[in-house]
Amino acid sequence: MRPARLDLAISSAMRAPAAETPEASPSPPAGPPPRRRFGFARRLIGPVLSPVANYARRYLQASVEHELRQAQAHLNVLSADLHATQARLDHTQSLLHLVLQQQQVATATLQTLSAQLSHVQNRGDQAYGELARLPGLFGPRFDELEIKARPLIHYDAESTAIRMRDGYILAPTALPTFVTMLANATSRGLEPGTGDVLRRLVQPGMVVADVGANIGLLTLIMAWAAGPAGKVIAFEPEAIPRANLEKMRHLNGLSWVEVRDQAVGAQAGQLTFHVSDIIGHSSLYALPETEGSREIQVEVVRLDDVAPAKRMDVVKIDVEGAELDVLAGMSGLIAKNKDLAIVAEFGPEHLGRVGQTPAQWFKAFADAGFKAYIIDEATGAAEPTNAKAAAKVVSANIAFVRAGGDAEKRLLAR
Repeated sequence: MRPARLDLAISSAMRAPAAETPEASPSPPAGPPPRRRFGFARRLIGPVLSPVANYARRYLQASVEHELRQAQAHLNVLSADLHATQARLDHTQSLLHLVLQQQQVATATLQTLSAQLSHVQNRGDQAYGELARLPGLFGPRFDELEIKARPLIHYDAESTAIRMRDGYILAPTALPTFVTMLANATSRGLEPGTGDVLRRLVQPGMVVADVGANIGLLTLIMAWAAGPAGKVIAFEPEAIPRANLEKMRHLNGLSWVEVRDQAVGAQAGQLTFHVSDIIGHSSLYALPETEGSREIQVEVVRLDDVAPAKRMDVVKIDVEGAELDVLAGMSGLIAKNKDLAIVAEFGPEHLGRVGQTPAQWFKAFADAGFKAYIIDEATGAAEPTNAKAAAKVVSANIAFVRAGGDAEKRLLAR
């Protein structure tokens, strides 16, 4: 850097003005220009300093050019690195785009597989449910086949034993049509829906009355539902059905069933009982002329008078038109037993014969505080009903319960 400073100092000295004289003459003579005053010095020093200045310029220029070349080289390297980095970024972006596409395909595939798996799982659950139901479906059918495959048994000279779900029923051998009906029916009997309802209504230990028990098809069901801790009173005034009812009780070991040779009505006493040639059609009221019958005298009792300890939980009534007489004779039990349930046969034809209308019949039960449900014999379901709706049927069993009571809950529980 010294030559540069020396060159600058010489140039400054050569350009400096001449020193003024202490006393200026009044009219100085015109002298040569200042440059000419140092011309000799310039001619003497110039040849020496000029190479130095040139060398300094070349040296500085070479240094700057070297630095510029190095900077250019660095820039070229950086540019190459930048291009390489850009290429790598482009390649990485392409890979990311490809990965994203593959991820979208994989997601769609997973969703499809998930949907298929869910469908397979649902089908599997359905299949499992169907398999789980098989024992419930086939079990009762196998039991039914096993029960109905058993032959009829000639119990004695008067009676034939027929196997039902709850045990053996005895039927008069002298009535082959009736025996055949029972043999061809399912193991649930001739009124399967009513049997199912009574199984729900009657609980172990209950006191039950079967008014118009006949040979005991429903007595047998209620007896096993009440169990040995319960009590079943079966009323049957006709001799032949009652004899078979007694045999059924003995054959099945139902010691808690009491069979009574009585009819049930509104007042205690002796009344004429009309015995029909068709088993199960006998009544305290006169029968149609087209139906052969004979008359006998029977004892009539009120349920209020015969219920043990004034307790009654369920009453089944099948008396061919005399239902309201039975109802009138149990007003005390109805008042005392708040959860009493009644299952009564409703037959518009029988009511017409005794001078009653369906409206009167249903009103009597409603006045006693009961709500009516008609029983579906095929399924055992119970649906609310009334006189207008029930009048359309030929015959049906109606369950009467107190609204909101436990009996209603048992009736509707399936």
